[in-house]
Amino acid sequence: MRPSLPDFHTPVRGYAFAAVPPPRAAVLEPGTPVLLLREPENPADPLAVGVWLLEADRPRWRLGYLDRTVASRIAPRLDEGEQVDATLDGWVEEPDGRWRRPLLHLRPRPASLASDGATGTAAAAGGGLSRRSLRRQPPGVQRRRVRRRG
Repeated sequence: MRPSLPDFHTPVRGYAFAAVPPPRAAVLEPGTPVLLLREPENPADPLAVGVWLLEADRPRWRLGYLDRTVASRIAPRLDEGEQVDATLDGWVEEPDGRWRRPLLHLRPRPASLASDGATGTAAAAGGGLSRRSLRRQPPGVQRRRVRRRG
């Protein structure tokens, strides 16, 4: 059994490229629940995890995706049946205001707790992985270095 992950925050990638605007009834405020859906057939990344806004308890509009490094840690857990509660927790903005993206609060719950209906807070509090381990490079990805001229 894998050690549980702690609660953490992560920005949504690709929000600026979402094809369909959210429905007028949608509320994109802190506390809005979102759904994480695996996309194993995604040609860009087989570990892709889409972030969807719910309407009438059904996925209605894709806000974007989890970052590749975060998705590489979350996707296998979702595949194993682990629940991840996700809510919109605010917005991250670029200092000059050129872009803005949703910030998610993720609360992973082990499959054993998800079936009990218990909250994931107690399981995540004793988590075996640090927040730093969520930000490491996923397997098979190499970091590129950009050389500065001058």
